[in-house]
Amino acid sequence: MNIYLKKRKRILKKILVGFSLFALGTISLYLCSFILRLYLPASWLTQPALSILIVTVIFLIAYKPLDLAFSHLFRNFLFKKKSTRQMTLMNLAEELPLILDLQELGNLIVNTFGDVLQLKSAVLLVQNRVRNDFEIVSAYGWNITDARRVRISQNSPLTELIRTAGAQVLVRDRVIRVLTWQEANCLSCEFDKLHAAWLVPLFVREELMGAIGFSVDNQSCIFDESDFQIFREFAAKAAVCVRNALSVLELKIANEELQDVQSQLLQNTKLVAIEQLATGIAHEIHNPLTIISGKAQVLLLQKDRKVIDERVEEVLKTIVKQTKRAADITRKLLMFSQRSGTPKELLSLEHVWDDTLALVSYQTSLEGIQIIKSVGPGIPLFYANVHELREVFLNLILNAVQSVGSQGEIRIEMNYQAGEQIIEIRVADSGSGIPPEHIGKLFDPFFTTRHDSVGLGLFVTKQIVHGYGGSIRVESQPGQGSIFLIRFPYVESFESVSSRRDASYSLFPSGGGRDFTTPQGVPSVREAKSPTGDGSS
Repeated sequence: MNIYLKKRKRILKKILVGFSLFALGTISLYLCSFILRLYLPASWLTQPALSILIVTVIFLIAYKPLDLAFSHLFRNFLFKKKSTRQMTLMNLAEELPLILDLQELGNLIVNTFGDVLQLKSAVLLVQNRVRNDFEIVSAYGWNITDARRVRISQNSPLTELIRTAGAQVLVRDRVIRVLTWQEANCLSCEFDKLHAAWLVPLFVREELMGAIGFSVDNQSCIFDESDFQIFREFAAKAAVCVRNALSVLELKIANEELQDVQSQLLQNTKLVAIEQLATGIAHEIHNPLTIISGKAQVLLLQKDRKVIDERVEEVLKTIVKQTKRAADITRKLLMFSQRSGTPKELLSLEHVWDDTLALVSYQTSLEGIQIIKSVGPGIPLFYANVHELREVFLNLILNAVQSVGSQGEIRIEMNYQAGEQIIEIRVADSGSGIPPEHIGKLFDPFFTTRHDSVGLGLFVTKQIVHGYGGSIRVESQPGQGSIFLIRFPYVESFESVSSRRDASYSLFPSGGGRDFTTPQGVPSVREAKSPTGDGSS
């Protein structure tokens, strides 16, 4: 219970009970004196002892009923609303230590504040230790997507004011009233960012973990010092829970990064073996295949001058087709085992996509597949090799086409996240999806579920994406389509990109790209159900 509010209620109740007893005693003494004059001598009535006795008896009889009556009045009428607020927030504070997920913790805090205090909006602002600023992790009463774009610097006027004020609740109108108009304008802008008229700081010792900001619809609604005391007590407990949730989140991220490193080390072992195999294939198989194909084509060219049996002609055509297919396998294997000497230039990713889609437009029109492309604003030119990017896009779109089959839909979305300097490409299809047991194998070499494929498409795609410091991931559920998401880090200077010009496709890309899949049984498609089928092209 709030100690301040309990003392205030106790003192007020004692004053009211005292006045009531005094009034009741005065009235009762007068009535008793009037009645006793009929039965007692007048000299008795003038004795002080008799008056004291009468008042004492009245006090003893009336005190308990009056105390109970005023307690009932306070509990059910005068302090009912504030008691409900107080009890709800204090009960919430007791439950918060059990929640270690930051998002769940934030949702519970802002939703409870919003419902109990009947707020227009509420936000939980939390420290981001990676970017060294503050961000909104949960919002009540406005769009969380808009809320997550809000950033408050560690050295902003608002954070400096919070640190100066300590654990005190900040009231926008009071703070702005005592500042110069320049300072007031800066602070007003930051209060507006948070949609807040009140801010409750969250401190753990001297460290500012964040703040709870809120506003109300009714401008006449105000909070007094007893409310602020409740908020401060709640904030003292909530701040510790926020710190614990942040620590758990950091451990989770570190664990994921460790798993990625372990996965990449395992993948590196596979790559070394495949590189050796690819080099051997190039020297021992590629040249004989070329000779065989050449001889078969020479015989086919002579079929007009010499009579060739139809069965022999068919065999020769099969030899040419299969040797070409085998040569294509060696070419793809060598793409990641050799150093990249291909020239790079500034490219429009949208134009590369258009060129790639033109290659499959005839096939998609025959199959009745609708391709919907969406390009966000402000996408910068990307420094890369056009053939490598076309290979990536073609593999993704062919997988999507094969997954859809016919009479389906493929969505291509491209956006630039200026804050993170990331170019994000999303390819989503409405196909049959990918079985959970296949998701972890999609980017492995030679993995395929189709008899007419060698299973190198997505493997080569991943190597190219990693070569540009990017990451690629897949999200899918059977029967709900698939999504392939590529994130390229945008590099502004040519020098930083040129330093990798002659580098091979690295297992540990400088951009820290990671491949990961969503847990089985958890829906992973949020905006559209989407891309490819079995991971082979």
